[in-house]
Amino acid sequence: MTQKTNTILQTEATETVMSASTMSQDLKSAVLIVSVVVNLFIFTAWIALQVTTQFDTQIASLLFTR
Repeated sequence: MTQKTNTILQTEATETVMSASTMSQDLKSAVLIVSVVVNLFIFTAWIALQVTTQFDTQIASLLFTR
């Protein structure tokens, strides 16, 4: 009985550690995804402003207005 209880406690502790590890990996992935999206937006805006000088004001106002 005692050995079974110890095994259950060890299993629960392992699951808790694995759950914290998984949550940490999920958080890192989410931060990475948000970072990539923001960087792609900035890169796309930069390319749009570099392609032509004719529409600089319109593109800048479209992308960066409040």
